[in-house]
Amino acid sequence: MKPYLFLFFLFIGSPGTAQGLTVLTYNVNHGADLNGRINLIRIGTVIRQSKADLIAIQEVDSATTRSYGKNQVQQLANLTGFYPVFGGAVTTSNGGKIGLGILSRYPIIATQRILLPDPDSTGQRILLCAYVELPNRKTVRFCNSQFDDKIERGRGLQAGVVSALLKSSIQPVIWAGDFNALPDETLIGQLRQYWFDAGWDTDTPTLPAAVARLDYVWTQTGGPLTPLMYQVLEEYKTAEHWPVVVRYRLK
Repeated sequence: MKPYLFLFFLFIGSPGTAQGLTVLTYNVNHGADLNGRINLIRIGTVIRQSKADLIAIQEVDSATTRSYGKNQVQQLANLTGFYPVFGGAVTTSNGGKIGLGILSRYPIIATQRILLPDPDSTGQRILLCAYVELPNRKTVRFCNSQFDDKIERGRGLQAGVVSALLKSSIQPVIWAGDFNALPDETLIGQLRQYWFDAGWDTDTPTLPAAVARLDYVWTQTGGPLTPLMYQVLEEYKTAEHWPVVVRYRLK
């Protein structure tokens, strides 16, 4: 089945009008392309060309040896002009961090970094959220996560904790990330009780080498965010994962 596309109009105006939002989620594998070369310039280009307003980045480094001591989220912010947030999850041998990043076109007024359970000691995972103030003065809670890639029990527990934290949020939530779970896995079915998967009717892979759809963008079921378009960008040479773009209307 092909990804669904809708024609839509973006409304950005005074308080009370609808707000259009474009979201991108991307596992960048510390900026390494398929040949192992760091290529953040290309990733920055992909972000700009997507016209995304909010970006969730997984497997991004700060001050690690393999990334030459750089804060990669700040580098991407420099390339895009966006507001950055980095959340460290795993500490490397040289004291650097591997974790998650958020970029926002709009001001970030608060952030959260929450440690998630690691029952099988496969590696610390976190939830990273940014409260973003939009031009119409509304606020959205944009959250990013990456779950256990080794044991289903671990990622199921992590997803359950995040869902419980976010599903009753006062602010509208957009929750994106690399869930390391196929659409038919138990945890995805459980999440669909409370969350709407923007790509629910597509089988387009986001990790093409494994022909697997692992990257998702969710909103609260029945909430004020309406998906207008979902697309997987087939970026063959930029990173192992393909980025996912979703456009929303916020009532």
